[in-house]
Amino acid sequence: MSQLTDVTAPVDLIRSVGDGAVRSLSISISTSASTSGTGSTGSQASAPLSVGVDVTAVAEVADSVRVFGDRYLRRIFTSHELDCCRSSDPTADSCAVDDDGHSGSGTARFSPESLAARFAAKEAAIKVLRPTGPRPEWRAIEVHQDVDGGCSLRLSGLAARLAEQAGLDHLAVSLTHDAGIGAAVVVALHAGPGLPADRTHHAATGTNP
Repeated sequence: MSQLTDVTAPVDLIRSVGDGAVRSLSISISTSASTSGTGSTGSQASAPLSVGVDVTAVAEVADSVRVFGDRYLRRIFTSHELDCCRSSDPTADSCAVDDDGHSGSGTARFSPESLAARFAAKEAAIKVLRPTGPRPEWRAIEVHQDVDGGCSLRLSGLAARLAEQAGLDHLAVSLTHDAGIGAAVVVALHAGPGLPADRTHHAATGTNP
């Protein structure tokens, strides 16, 4: 029979905005379970979790697209992410980029809410990865839209190496946007004793905003 013996949740507040509103935080949760039987002292297994949270102002993302155009979009987002954020409604509040890559009234229109939610997911993932040196480039953390409409995280380059070094077995992501804010939560499971990390696939789940 398993019994929860301890739960610890040190919280690291990364930064705040407004009058004390939390902009982002990182939480590390460690649980220990004890298994015992007749004549046995039992054994313990640890299953720590890391949680990254971030919020991004939609207006800030929209302003960046207007100022820097395609240069900003291609530096932050992958082609797949941009395709998922395209807006076909010309009357919607969207960001437009001309064929030459400059902001304007071109045919390439993007939902700033969807872009902001994906930017928040990238920031939340970095809080889970906790690099002590150079940060992964933005496009090394991709929010991938699955065929069922949900979202998953796909890591490459330095982001994938950091996940492997940390022994992250599984990453899950959830995105949302409302009232001018894009938000995301990333949860990572660390491989415990006898639970080898999956080195080839860092999956995640969530809904596509």
